[in-house]
Amino acid sequence: MDAVFPAAEVFTHKFFAPPSYPGAVHRQELLQRVFRNPGYGVVVVQAPAGHGKSTSLQQVKSESEKRGALTAWLTLDEADNDLQRLTVHVQAMIDGLGEAVAEPRNDNLVTRRRLSDWIATRLVQFDRPVHLFFDEFQALNNRVALTMFRELLDRISENVTLFIGSRAVPEIGLARLVVNNHALLLRAEDLRFSPSEAEQFFSQAQDLSINREELDAIYRRTEGWPAALQLFRLSLGSPTVRRSLGDLTAYRPRELAEYLADNVLGLQPPRIQEFLRRTSVLTRLSAPLCDHVTGWQDSQSILLFLERSGLFLRSLDSDLRWFKYHTLFSSFLSEQARGESPSAQAVVHRSAAQWFQQHDMAEEAVHHAIAARDYGVATDIMNGWCDRLIGDAHLATVERWSDALPLDEIAKRPSLAVKIAWALIFLRRHHKLRPILATLESIPGSAPDTDVIRLMQALVLDDMPRAFEIVAAIDVVTPEPSGFRAFELGAAANASGYRALCSCDFETAREHLTIARGHNTRGDAAFSNGYTIAVIGMSLMMQGRMSEALARYRTGLAEQHLDLDKSVASASMVACYMHSLYESNALETAESLFMQFHDLINDAVLLDFMAVGYIAMIRCQDARGRPERAEEVLGEMEEIAYTAGWPRLTRIAAWERVRRALIGGDLARAEALFSRIPAQPEFTLPDHWMTYSEAIEGDAICAIRLALHRDRLDDAERQLTPEIDHAQKSGRVYRLLKLLVLEVLVQQRRGAGNPARRSLRRALQLAEPGNYIRVFLDEGDALIPMLREEHATIASEGTPESVALRDFAARLLEAAGQHTELNARAPGDTGFQPLEPLTDREKQILVYLANGVSNKEMARRIFVSENTVKFHLKNIYSKLAVGSRLQAINAARQMGLI
Repeated sequence: MDAVFPAAEVFTHKFFAPPSYPGAVHRQELLQRVFRNPGYGVVVVQAPAGHGKSTSLQQVKSESEKRGALTAWLTLDEADNDLQRLTVHVQAMIDGLGEAVAEPRNDNLVTRRRLSDWIATRLVQFDRPVHLFFDEFQALNNRVALTMFRELLDRISENVTLFIGSRAVPEIGLARLVVNNHALLLRAEDLRFSPSEAEQFFSQAQDLSINREELDAIYRRTEGWPAALQLFRLSLGSPTVRRSLGDLTAYRPRELAEYLADNVLGLQPPRIQEFLRRTSVLTRLSAPLCDHVTGWQDSQSILLFLERSGLFLRSLDSDLRWFKYHTLFSSFLSEQARGESPSAQAVVHRSAAQWFQQHDMAEEAVHHAIAARDYGVATDIMNGWCDRLIGDAHLATVERWSDALPLDEIAKRPSLAVKIAWALIFLRRHHKLRPILATLESIPGSAPDTDVIRLMQALVLDDMPRAFEIVAAIDVVTPEPSGFRAFELGAAANASGYRALCSCDFETAREHLTIARGHNTRGDAAFSNGYTIAVIGMSLMMQGRMSEALARYRTGLAEQHLDLDKSVASASMVACYMHSLYESNALETAESLFMQFHDLINDAVLLDFMAVGYIAMIRCQDARGRPERAEEVLGEMEEIAYTAGWPRLTRIAAWERVRRALIGGDLARAEALFSRIPAQPEFTLPDHWMTYSEAIEGDAICAIRLALHRDRLDDAERQLTPEIDHAQKSGRVYRLLKLLVLEVLVQQRRGAGNPARRSLRRALQLAEPGNYIRVFLDEGDALIPMLREEHATIASEGTPESVALRDFAARLLEAAGQHTELNARAPGDTGFQPLEPLTDREKQILVYLANGVSNKEMARRIFVSENTVKFHLKNIYSKLAVGSRLQAINAARQMGLI
């Protein structure tokens, strides 16, 4: 599996299921419940530690393989809350099943989809049942990760079953699945041994010679709890335990386990007891590691002895190199060792940290260094490790471990403080960021590389004048920087490109964004290209080149591994992509992206990216006749503005409320809402500079719209004239379009028909090359009669030049729900095409797809196997850069393919 994803760290021991031990009780009744016909989509085994969840799942796995199913195992841990790491391991897990279809491997096909879609698409190709096992699921608490599993359960085909072991019921929508009989939930009482199973369990220990009375007493005390039964079996060699069977009625389960474990430990030779206590704090064990922390040379033989003896130690690989204690036993051992000698335990942690560091296992090295309170060592390890973590977008991991480090130790290493600040900036953890930045400012002299950190702080706080002042002083053209500085300069070049965009210097913006891509590549931080692509798309949108922007976003989706890595930079790109999709009237696709990336956009996107994404989604919901849902999204936007401390976003949301009231014909409500709009934030840029959200809407356009609906036409016209002039001179075509549409409406109200028609024709000519649709429809129905007249006029002209404009007007009317006799979807009229050309067979299947034909029926019609159809569909999704049938149909219609 390491060979599959060489660029990312894959912990292969996570894929190793517990081994099957001789003499294990075969849980026949449990297996019969699991393997019903028809099968379940998900089986959850939920119980506290010591109830045999992993062992039960191992038996299910063995039975699955006997029945011909393909199986894969993944043991989760807390680090998997970092979505980057979880994605890499889930991909490796699925790829470990083998190739479902004989085809050349193309990793790009894998990385163009959302993770849940990719898994579902990958697994449906297998002709055999596929059983996936996820153990220690309680370690996952990241809501996006849990949502991914929820989505997966809605998408997986009938040949796939997920088996989940967890100490808590996972939040993946189980209730609905259980009610619909698609899920089986096994709890602690289901895992308890029956009396006959307990008897079978002890019959294998013939040297103990247990009689019926003793067996009944043990069963009553344990109530069939597997861990307690195992502890009894290990400790009954002690006469004390045997005599105490009648005196254990008052023990609670935890107390009983501790009593028995203490006796189990006491039965071991002194050297084994010492080994157990010394190594109990290790997250995982190997012979070289144990030799290092104990000073011995025979740890491998001891580890093998412990495993064979059933002393709660299991192997983590088939080569018997790595082992792990059962949580119940290791916690007892470590508590006992800590009580006897806290300093000795710290020595073990310190020694383990040293060993893991020497073997380049940074995560475990940091864990043990922190446990030993060697914070200096931990911060040194983190400092080097963070270069790799940030480059690979493991920002949640940076946050998790930095939370455990004292601030004074971080302050001694300014370069680490800078890296932690970076992670917190991208994650928008404002409350955690402030003390880190204060620490950097308090360092005597100048901390390294704080120029870009100060820039990013200003961007996060929405202090754009300060951000532009800082970035203007940064030399982003530094030739071939390397390492973390290259990553930083890539971000600075992005900001510099955005600054040029705000001043309408589009050529400088293009140059700096090209530089940003080069720096990102050299800094091995390609994930931050998401920001670069977002700003490139913004620039193209402003210039009236939306078709190019959409094509750029679509290509970026493939380059960025967008649907799988879900990095914070990708969320910014998605927010901008959603806005362009909305403007092109691809409402279903825009809404789908919002649903997929909602949590990341909410948590990790800077203000202007956030604003365009949320405004697009609010208007998308209104356009689809869902005003209540639009209100929910608007309320969420206002909550984000308040939480992030962004008064400018609050103002944008307030103006959107006014717009919705005006379009709805409720002028009184609009007036009331307008009276409550907060004062404009102190936000001074040079004359005619505009942030992206201001350039495409903003106070000036909102004020003109309000004057129009108040019938203050002179005021509206007086404001329109200079705004149109500035937009035209600066090349802000998108803004000019919005102003021209408002000008048409003002002239229409005045009864000035000819000027209104001239303005509308000009707007149509500007909008047609880029296919701007919603800009004409977002102002309500007042424009539609004029659009119908203009469409008829253009159609009557009959010139070759008028054909494209006529078809564009027809598309506008169709989007407004108005019937036209012209075909508004001529092939190629959208200006962007698939990432790769579709074959004739793929085009044929795409037509079937649009007509709702099932895979099985497609296979029958074109005389191929169903797997071949699935293979073609996978290629179609890849070439269209989509992740579902609905998205494929919508994208194909936009491109004129169907």
